[in-house]
Amino acid sequence: MRSTGFGLAASAAAPMLLFASSPALALDAAQMLAKVSPSVFTVNTVGPQRAPLSSGTAVVVGPGQLVTACHVLAGARGVTVQRDNVSYGATLDAPDVERDICLLKVANFNAPAATVAAGAPAFGQRVFTAVAGDDGRVSLNQGAVAGMRAGADGGLDRIQASIAPAANTSGAGLFDDSGRLVGVVTRGAAGDTLTSALPAAWISAAASRGTRAVAGYTPTATATAAPAAGGPAAPSTATAKTSPSVGEVWRYELVDRLTNVRREVIYRVDRIENDRVIFNQGARVESLDGQLQKLVSPIGGEFDGVSPPAGWVPPNAKPGMTWRFTYNAPGSGARTEIEGRANGTVPMRLAGVEYQTLRITYEGTMLRSFYGAGAVGSPVSVPYKATVWYAPELKRVVRFDASYTARYDRGNESLTLVEHRFD
Repeated sequence: MRSTGFGLAASAAAPMLLFASSPALALDAAQMLAKVSPSVFTVNTVGPQRAPLSSGTAVVVGPGQLVTACHVLAGARGVTVQRDNVSYGATLDAPDVERDICLLKVANFNAPAATVAAGAPAFGQRVFTAVAGDDGRVSLNQGAVAGMRAGADGGLDRIQASIAPAANTSGAGLFDDSGRLVGVVTRGAAGDTLTSALPAAWISAAASRGTRAVAGYTPTATATAAPAAGGPAAPSTATAKTSPSVGEVWRYELVDRLTNVRREVIYRVDRIENDRVIFNQGARVESLDGQLQKLVSPIGGEFDGVSPPAGWVPPNAKPGMTWRFTYNAPGSGARTEIEGRANGTVPMRLAGVEYQTLRITYEGTMLRSFYGAGAVGSPVSVPYKATVWYAPELKRVVRFDASYTARYDRGNESLTLVEHRFD
């Protein structure tokens, strides 16, 4: 067990909230570990070709149901939860991406659920994070409530604890000194020395919010133009509304060219706030002119997982321009250095209408961890190539191809727009 000192953390711009949970019997560290560890599991995710992607912690909150932070699942093609040497396949049950609270569902799963506290802990109260390591074993970190931040609606938005962030902490449970779940650990800002947690009270709302979000992503039957010979179905057009509009849907097809596995990727406009266009319950935020502002949950394969912070198309890009991006990819965290070049315009026919698209090519390297024989998870510099087709009239990338080849893994993906509609 690691013990940290107590400190006060408060922002002058953010109001502080003080709550007190009902009194309960305080547990020592050994009792706490015995009580909460049966409900704490490691979360592991995999990407293309089943390559390990990320890991975190999840806490059982109901029969066959666990809660974790949504960003742990970003870009995942598969999810498992593990305890000691036993692992279970998991599926996404309810994604409240806007709040970073996601519920997982596991079949034939009988682990005991943690007790969720009715209120928030008191300021200065002793708290613990229960973190599941890569081997599924649970460890405790002890500290105290150092701050509580109010959101725009005046309700509790964050709990801060005097516990240093550590590996696999995302999604971990923050427990009060009687073993009740009071928060779900989320990622903080770079350089934070305190652990930030989301209120456990949000868990009960995640199912209804997630159900609405999933229902909003369900495609409806829409007539599409006949596909071009040898190509994918062309997207339908909708002229009754202007873009961007609430209810607008951009539907893509993501193809893994190595396995020919195909899946649907949908970006739906849920709301527009001033100059911010919010997609998929906050998973993606763009400016009105289509520039990427925030990416919480990458869903579009390499297009999202390796995206530059402001997107693949610089403002006012024109044929002949060149530029360089150096950044940490939002989906994988891979350090990426690439050079872009706008090669020229290329006609592309979409829904019977021909658009002039700007073709952009990228070449460079990304520092990525692989887990093949002998790799031992060591970061490897991998050559990376991508081609972007951008339709200025639509303010949208309509096709994206990417490929990389390393000793232990390789990828070759294509993301193509197949439908544009207004629900």
